[in-house]
Amino acid sequence: MAPKEIFQRFVPLLYVRESLDAIAFYTDVFGVEELTERTMLLSQVPGMDKTPGADRTVVCSKLQFTDGSALGVAELYGTPLGGGEHVIGNSIHVGLVHEDPAEQRTAFDRLAKDGQVLEALENTFWGAAYGAVRDKYGVIWETNCYLPQGGQDE
Repeated sequence: MAPKEIFQRFVPLLYVRESLDAIAFYTDVFGVEELTERTMLLSQVPGMDKTPGADRTVVCSKLQFTDGSALGVAELYGTPLGGGEHVIGNSIHVGLVHEDPAEQRTAFDRLAKDGQVLEALENTFWGAAYGAVRDKYGVIWETNCYLPQGGQDE
């Protein structure tokens, strides 16, 4: 029986090479379960299905710990969100998960003040409101608020 998903405020997002292998490694190391309904491969992104290796490139994932904490793992590829340089072992963005879109908007706007919006906060094809911002201290925050079924079109 799969564990019930628990929504966390802070979710570390590890960007690594060979993301599918890394997910298997972390699930084994930590004894956690991958919430497969939260795993998306690059091949599932509209227009990316023909990209070489897309079926082995993790765009996002969620590993659920029994204490309620979670870890996200995704493929380190291309230019990092917000530009700059990838540094293996120091490529963590802070993930924020909200249940209330208004609360998400408030936090996003506050983080963006004197910072830089990297991806505008908007509804996505994967059923969440998503945005990314680098705050004035250089920390990159990726924020999700899962929308009710059909919420992408509202």
